[in-house]
Amino acid sequence: MDDRERKFRADRRRRTAILNRASLGHTEQDLTPVSGFAALTLVQQLTRECWALAGNEMPKYTRRETPIKFIPGRLK
Repeated sequence: MDDRERKFRADRRRRTAILNRASLGHTEQDLTPVSGFAALTLVQQLTRECWALAGNEMPKYTRRETPIKFIPGRLK
């Protein structure tokens, strides 16, 4: 596929894009807020459960070795 065909397909997708707006409805008040140590414990528990549900092992790298990529000027 050449560049011209890619641009044509991208333009066609842009013209046929359909956006639907919806309301999320009424949000319930959280009657049991969590903060401090309990919040950190909850985040750790949920993170472990998410990794397990995805069928992955927890990463074994240190914080210093965390794979990140910084792209300056992308957040605005």
